[in-house]
Amino acid sequence: MPTSPPTRCGDPECQELTTEGRCEAHQRKAWANKSKAWGSGSTRQWRELRARQLEREPSCRWCGSGDDLQVDHIIPLSEGGSKWDLANLQTLCSDCHEVKSGQDRRQRTHPEGSRLTF
Repeated sequence: MPTSPPTRCGDPECQELTTEGRCEAHQRKAWANKSKAWGSGSTRQWRELRARQLEREPSCRWCGSGDDLQVDHIIPLSEGGSKWDLANLQTLCSDCHEVKSGQDRRQRTHPEGSRLTF
């Protein structure tokens, strides 16, 4: 199969010759400009539900902090918890959310172990 003659890289400031449109240094990375929020499954429906939860419970359920709040699924989605049910949501600060997520992970890997709660 014949190859096309080399042409200048597609990047406006690059003078490198290539047969692929862009030189290796300027190849576009897959998903480079994709929003992290959208990549993790965030949708308008989730953002609205999250806002309702934060309005309903404006401080951490475990420690009462009002800083760096996150919305947590009480029963993790991986264990069959409902993503869209407000009854399965709680507001936690990032520190408490980390502790709770660790407990969930330990529970999944060691189901016979005791589960810490506050």
